[in-house]
Amino acid sequence: MSKVAYTSLITIEHLGIPNNRAFLPVEKEPVLFGVHGEIAEHYKIAADTFEPHAATLDYIIASAGGCLTGTFGGALAGRGVTLGGQGLTADVRGEIDREDDNVLVIKRIHIVYHLTTAPDLRDKVLRAYEVHASKCPVYRSLTPGIAITTELDWKETLVAGIVACGDN
Repeated sequence: MSKVAYTSLITIEHLGIPNNRAFLPVEKEPVLFGVHGEIAEHYKIAADTFEPHAATLDYIIASAGGCLTGTFGGALAGRGVTLGGQGLTADVRGEIDREDDNVLVIKRIHIVYHLTTAPDLRDKVLRAYEVHASKCPVYRSLTPGIAITTELDWKETLVAGIVACGDN
C-alpha cells in the first residue's frame, strides 16, 4: 500500500462557459482553461463568443509530454550523457476521441524526443530511453487508461554540448 507523499491544492474559478481559471501551487499567475477549434465546435460554442484558450485536455497532454521529457532528461543526466545541438526537445501529439456517449476522451499520446549525442554514448542513451517511462509519475498515473508511446529521433555525431538535466 502506498502512502500520500504530496497533496496538491488547487483553486478553480469558473468564469462562465467555456473558461475556468486555475491557481496552481507556487505559480505566481493563474492558468486559464478554455476551448478552441474542434473542441469549441464539439461543444457547439460559436467562435465569436469566447477568447480561445488551451483546453484542460491540452494541459493533460502537455503534462504527460513534459513529465516524460523531464524524466528522460534526468535519466540521461544520471548516466552523464552530454547533449549537443538543441539539447533534448520533444514533440507531443495527443489524440482525443469522441466516444459513443459524445464525451471527448484522450485515448493516445505520442512523444517524439529529439536529441544529439556522441556515438560512444549509445548504450547509455538506449538504457535511459528503455527505463525512463516506468519512472515518470504522470505516465504511471495516466496509463493504462491512455495509450502513451514514445519515439527517439536521435542523431549520433561528435558534439560539444551540455550535460542533460531533468526535473524528475
